[in-house]
Amino acid sequence: MTITRRDFLKMSGMFAAWTALASCAPSELALTPTAPALTALPPLPLDDESLLVHTLRRFTFGPTPAMIEKAKRIGLSAFIEEQLFPESIPDDATDKMMDQFTTLDMTPAERFKLEKKGLPVQELISATILRQRHSERQLFETMVDFWGNHFSIYIAKGGCKVLKTDDDLKAIRPNALGKFRDLLHASAHSPAMLVYLDQATSVGDAPNENYGRELMELHTIGVDSGYTHHDVEEVSRALTGWTVVGARDRKKDFGAYYFNPDIHNQGDKHVLGIMIPSGGEDEGMMILDLLASHPSAAQFISHKLAVRFISDSPSPEVVDSLAQVFTQSDGDTRQFLRALIQSDAFKSSAGQKFKKPLDFFISALRVTDASIKLNQRNGRMLQKHLELLGQVPFTWSPPNGFPDYEEYWSTTSGLLDRWNFGMLLVTNQIRGVEVDLNQLTKDAASAQDVVDVLSLQFLGQLLPDNARSILVDFASSGNLDANIPSIAGLILGSPHFQKR
Repeated sequence: MTITRRDFLKMSGMFAAWTALASCAPSELALTPTAPALTALPPLPLDDESLLVHTLRRFTFGPTPAMIEKAKRIGLSAFIEEQLFPESIPDDATDKMMDQFTTLDMTPAERFKLEKKGLPVQELISATILRQRHSERQLFETMVDFWGNHFSIYIAKGGCKVLKTDDDLKAIRPNALGKFRDLLHASAHSPAMLVYLDQATSVGDAPNENYGRELMELHTIGVDSGYTHHDVEEVSRALTGWTVVGARDRKKDFGAYYFNPDIHNQGDKHVLGIMIPSGGEDEGMMILDLLASHPSAAQFISHKLAVRFISDSPSPEVVDSLAQVFTQSDGDTRQFLRALIQSDAFKSSAGQKFKKPLDFFISALRVTDASIKLNQRNGRMLQKHLELLGQVPFTWSPPNGFPDYEEYWSTTSGLLDRWNFGMLLVTNQIRGVEVDLNQLTKDAASAQDVVDVLSLQFLGQLLPDNARSILVDFASSGNLDANIPSIAGLILGSPHFQKR
C-alpha cells in the first residue's frame, strides 16, 4: 500500500486531534496517551436529562437517539419498568433475524452430528451480537450478558461447543430477570455447565471437586465467605450422579441432564454446618437452596452487580443496602435493579465505569445505526474484530468470566485497537457492516453542526467545550464532507465514548 503525502498529513492531523481529545479531561474522566487509565473525578450532581442518559448507558448496549427520545417522552421510570418486562416489548425484527441460524433450534445430539463442528459456536456468537445490536429489549440483553458471564462457560471446551447454545437459551435467558434461586438451579442442571466443570464425569468413589468449588466460590457465596475444603468435598460428594447423557458413553444421544443413582456417593453430608440427609438427587437440590439463601450469597451477588452497574469499587454501605433488598426479595432481580437505579450511589456514578470491549463494540454498532448482513464468512470476520478488541462472547477460558474493571481493559494497545475499529466502522471497511454517515449528518450545515449532530448521535449529549473545540477545529480544516468519517471515528475513539 502506497501512502501519499496528502494521506500522511491527513492521518497526522487525525492523530493529533485524537491525542488532543485523549489529553483533554471530560467532566468525569481524564485520559492521556502516556497514562491511558480513565480516572474518575468526584461525582457531579446530574440534571434530569443527564441522569436519563447515564441510566440508559448503563442498562443498554448503547442508547440510540430513538431510545433516548422514548425515555424522555414516557419518563425514565416508566421506560425502565417497561424494560423490566421484556415480554411486553415487541421485538419481531430481532426474532426474525434468528431464523437464519439453523443450529439454535437443534438438539445437542443434532449439533453433535454436524459435519461443521464449529457451526453451533459461530451461530450462537453471531446471534448474540445481533440481539445485543438490534433488540428493543436492551435491559434484558444486558442482564443476559451479566448472568452469562457470571455463570461463565468456555464454549471451546469439548462438548460445550454443542451444549452452550441450550445453556444460553434454556438456562440464562428464561431466568435473567427472575429469582436468583431459579437461575442457580437452571445453571446447575445445565449440561454445558456440568461438562465444562467436569461434573458430568464425577463419580461416587472419586468425586471431582471442580464444580463444587466454583459453585461456592464463583456462583454463590464467594471465596471470603468462610467455607472450607471440607465443605467443597461434601458438596462434591452430594452432586455425584448429576451428569449428562452421553458424557461417558458417546453411543447414546448426547446432551440431556439426568441423575444417575449408580454413580452417586451415598450417605449424609455436612455443608456449612448443615446436615444434608442422604437422599440422592435431593441432596444437591437442598445444597443449591442453602447457597441461594445464604447471607454471603446476598453480599457476593450484590457486590458483583454493583461493580457491573455502579463502579469498580462500590462502597460497603452500598453493597450492604443492596444485599438487604436481595435477601428481602428472595433474590428477585427486578426488585434488586429497581433499588439499584434509585440509589444515590448509582445516580452519582456517571463516568465511573469503563466499557468492556464487547460493550464498546456493540454500542458503536448501535449508535452509528450500522446495518449488519451476516453470512458465515461475514460472521467470522466480525468475530475477528471482536477478538482483536479482546472479548468474543463465551470465549473466556477460566470459570470466573471476563473481568469487569477498568484497569484490565484500558491499556494503550487496547485503546488504539478501539480507535482503529471506530475508523474502520465509519469508513465502511468492515465486511458485512454498513454505516450511512450522510444520513446521520443530513441536517448539518457547518463544521459545528457536524460535531454536535454526531456527538448527540453517539453520546446522547454534546461534547464538553474543550473537546468540542478540538473537533470543530479539525472539521474546519479542509473539505467538511471529506472530514465527516474522521470526525465520527474520532468521537468513537475518544475517552467520552469509552465510558458506560
